[in-house]
Amino acid sequence: MDSNGVGTFYSDRITDWLHRRSGGQLILLVFIGGVLSGLSFAPLYLIPLLAVAYPLLLMVVFQSKSPLEAMAFGWWFGFGQLFMGTTWIASAFEVDGRYPGWTGYLAVACLAMVLALYYGLATGLLWRFFRRLDLTKNRLSLVLAFVVLWSGAEWLRGHFFTGFPWNLTGYAWGFSDIMLQTTALWGIYGLGVLTIFLALVPYLLIHAPLKSKLFSGSLGAAVVLILGMIVYGVLQLSIPTSFHENVKLKIVQANINQNDKWDPAKKADNFITYLNMSKARPEEGITHVIWPETAVVYFLDTEPSRRYLIAEFLKNNAVLMTGFPRVKRVPELQAWNSFAVIDQEAQVQYIYDKNHLVPFGEYTPDFLHNSLSFLGLGMMVEGFSYSRGEGLETYHPAGMPSVGVLICYEIIFPGSVVDRDDRPDWLLNITNDAWYGRFNGPYQHFLQTRVRAIEEGRPVVRSAGTGISAVIDSQGRVIKALDLNQRGTITSGLPVKRADRTLYSSIYDWTYLTIMLLLSGLVILFLRQ
Repeated sequence: MDSNGVGTFYSDRITDWLHRRSGGQLILLVFIGGVLSGLSFAPLYLIPLLAVAYPLLLMVVFQSKSPLEAMAFGWWFGFGQLFMGTTWIASAFEVDGRYPGWTGYLAVACLAMVLALYYGLATGLLWRFFRRLDLTKNRLSLVLAFVVLWSGAEWLRGHFFTGFPWNLTGYAWGFSDIMLQTTALWGIYGLGVLTIFLALVPYLLIHAPLKSKLFSGSLGAAVVLILGMIVYGVLQLSIPTSFHENVKLKIVQANINQNDKWDPAKKADNFITYLNMSKARPEEGITHVIWPETAVVYFLDTEPSRRYLIAEFLKNNAVLMTGFPRVKRVPELQAWNSFAVIDQEAQVQYIYDKNHLVPFGEYTPDFLHNSLSFLGLGMMVEGFSYSRGEGLETYHPAGMPSVGVLICYEIIFPGSVVDRDDRPDWLLNITNDAWYGRFNGPYQHFLQTRVRAIEEGRPVVRSAGTGISAVIDSQGRVIKALDLNQRGTITSGLPVKRADRTLYSSIYDWTYLTIMLLLSGLVILFLRQ
């Protein structure tokens, strides 16, 4: 090996090997890299694969002869990553039963193809900016530019066209409560910036002479960032969890099969199952009984007989908090995916209608419905689209901590889970993860719930039909949980919110955007040196 550096030995050989590959081989290579990077997310968390996949992509991009070819490499990488990370969507088609099983994977492929365009744009722009520069003198600028463009592509994916911020790079740290804590400062997008940079440090190391400032600086920066994240995380987790004295929760996870749930012949039995599992002794002091999204398929707001059955098991002024389908038939049929609070007098105290609906699952835009139905992307609820609610709200029950309700999919959007003018004391996420399959979907959804707790500094209570139900404190720690496909209940106190507001919950994405501006400035600064 060259005594002067690692780069002479490794980078020249890798570059030469890539140069001798055909375009098709390079496409296959970056596609495989994208697939492998998708394994860094829940439930496997193979995060070291990012340190292989991202450097590989960066090296392949600069084998391109045109911006379109550079875009193609980014697109294929993004397609592989997104397809691997969203295979759970295919499970919804298997559960639904109205489509052949293969249409689910076709739907996943179509979604990944569209979303990967953001990443193709990122690599195309990167190639355009750096194609005429001497990369041997501008490695650091190149890496920082990649971080800005790739992270920017993730931000666009999470916001444009209703947004789909699933499996953002920062979620690769989901295996560690400690490493997730910095999301209280700059959110999951900010953690993604750090993660992308750390994943590209090997690229810098193999291209730098061993005794160069670039080598020592890159290695030093990686060590400082990781140690800083650890120290901050340990300090945050040293704060003990405290609980409200006057609140006692009972979360019911009935684990009813999705097909049985909507079977008219079984809905009465399902309802009785929830009633029986919700009963509690007066001395238990239960104040909130919580059922998941569409736990029962009765129209509880207009069916008092069902509410009276519910009221019979409520003791000591307890309330039931549950999801249910709500309809209005006049002047025209409308339906909502809703949440209700029912008291001991069988009265409906509060109703919240889901606002952020799932595209192609809860509604399909009219102009797309016919053209996409042959791809298996039509309505999962046949015959109508759900209507949107009026937006995020905070419910203030008398004598109890205020709560913000999020139904299923609504919890995945960073910075968009509370009413910012009326912040609740805790968040309740009711969901039906039976649609998500048994491999990655439920675990990825649950992780995003935990990160929202850290970002907002608010505890999150989660009730899922088939799992994962949990009580999560404001540091994202799981206090109690029921795993996937388990029937049971959780009895727990309600964690208290953070005493101070998190930086992220004070200014939201401005922290992330400031980081992006600073990195962009460093790119320009280093290019001029």
